[in-house]
Amino acid sequence: MSGDPFDDLLELEDGYYKEGYEAGVADSSYAGMIEGKVFGIEKGYEKALELGKLHGRALVWQARYVDSIAVGPNVKKAANNEVTSSQTLKDHSKLADTVRLLAPLSKNARLRKHVEALHLASNSATIAKDNSDEAVTEFDDRIAKAQAKAKVIANIVGESLNPTTSVNAGIEDATGLQARH
Repeated sequence: MSGDPFDDLLELEDGYYKEGYEAGVADSSYAGMIEGKVFGIEKGYEKALELGKLHGRALVWQARYVDSIAVGPNVKKAANNEVTSSQTLKDHSKLADTVRLLAPLSKNARLRKHVEALHLASNSATIAKDNSDEAVTEFDDRIAKAQAKAKVIANIVGESLNPTTSVNAGIEDATGLQARH
């Protein structure tokens, strides 16, 4: 005898299940790839932003030495290396004016050594920018080293690394109240 005519009907649910599963795998693979790329771009931006902030701090600290003439040598180099437009020169003159308003740093060889190490660790020109495991690990290590150097320098100078006021601070942060969670 041939098979029961209702066998195909009874296996209909299994067929739909397999079809739905395969469609879900294909859609989630594509969505996961897109989500991974977006996450990678966000994380890369956060890391580059942190490195840029640390490098900027190093330039400002270098410019604040007592024996610096008007503007630190690295700020002058940065001004010379960039495209020399009137806007760029105005921006650097504003930076020089702002740095002159800050208190100068003392002639401390240890402090100078730490600032130079921070400058070298945060220099983006010497960091590999490819997406290999080694380059990512080196980038993370350099950020950690630069953060540690910045903390040491801030302690020596007596400045805070993280300002207490924040644009996005809540009312609890602004008034000193502790939030109850």
